[in-house]
Amino acid sequence: MAIAQLADADGHIIEPGDLWVERMPASLRDQAPHYYRDEDGVFHQKIYGLDIATLDTMHGGMRPKDMLDNMGLACAMGVSLDRVFVAPDREKHTILDGPPWAIDGRERLAFNTTNGLARAVLYPTFMLAGGSFFPHIAPDVCRIYNDWIFDEYCGHSKGRLIPVATLPLTDMDATVAEVRRVAEKGFAAVFIRTNSVNGMPYSDRSFDVLWQAIVDTRLKLGLHPLPMWDQDGTSKGYKLRDIMAASALGFPMDMIHTVYEMMAGGLFDRFPTLPTMILEAGAGWIPSMFERFEEHQKLFGRFKAPEWKTPPMEIFERQMMATVEACESTDIKIAKEFLPLDHIALASDWPHYDGTPELVSGFQQVAKEVGLSDAEAGMLATGTLARWFPA
Repeated sequence: MAIAQLADADGHIIEPGDLWVERMPASLRDQAPHYYRDEDGVFHQKIYGLDIATLDTMHGGMRPKDMLDNMGLACAMGVSLDRVFVAPDREKHTILDGPPWAIDGRERLAFNTTNGLARAVLYPTFMLAGGSFFPHIAPDVCRIYNDWIFDEYCGHSKGRLIPVATLPLTDMDATVAEVRRVAEKGFAAVFIRTNSVNGMPYSDRSFDVLWQAIVDTRLKLGLHPLPMWDQDGTSKGYKLRDIMAASALGFPMDMIHTVYEMMAGGLFDRFPTLPTMILEAGAGWIPSMFERFEEHQKLFGRFKAPEWKTPPMEIFERQMMATVEACESTDIKIAKEFLPLDHIALASDWPHYDGTPELVSGFQQVAKEVGLSDAEAGMLATGTLARWFPA
């Protein structure tokens, strides 16, 4: 079977730099996120009234320049990284320089169609961190983003662009209220970062009101990494020195730790109908790490994790799916051999630095190399996403 179209389980958009300064309550606009070029063409990012470039250092000892450079990676698909890291300030590729389709949903739909994507589940870029903003702005920042992506970016697409809502996790009452609001609005899913917020693990009972709200509203939960230095996780804990290390190590390692902690803390035993998506961390680690998790659960569980009752792979088969990038042959080969393929979906990561428009041809080549049957290729290409997000 020739695969002519794919479904994208994890794509991204680029938020307009002036989205919040134009829409936040007047009393909070000076605190709002804002990124822009000044009259000399130099890129700036502001939040909490602070210009990032003027700080001596940031969370985790990160240099402000590194943070600003990293924002250019957000839309660097097909762009030489020289423009991100070493170009003069006025010529740097920044988050403002993304392709039109990353900011405009109608352009995105046309780009997807041209490049063989039938449907796409869409996550933010800047707002991957939005849920961990200070609580005095997080609810408004998340609400404004959620309304923009649903109404303005995806609203015209007749279900072909599927927005995922972000949540203000630093204010739990506001988070639960936002879950209910976005569900009523028509969202199918929400997401959280794979970092504990303010040192509190997701299995802590204080989060149970959130998981219950997601179950009650029949939403799906995405676990999406953002391995930055502002919250506990790989980058901060291991003092990773730069975005190269954070990207190579932080995405899978933060996910492995978070999934383990949620399982060991009994979260999935308390909420066995919470549909959970493992995003942008690959799938090759799942068989071996889940086997290791199970071994330790059997050895230590009754002493150290008494609420953890269900074996990891049983949890996965009951309520999880994972994404793999369409051209990653090793991940797909491992998934074919060790995982149920109706729990694995393809992803693009467009327009981030590791994205490529050659998804269909790339997946066709991988399917041939790995020896996927027509049924297996079809399930990965569109079937799993159709199960999780029915048209």
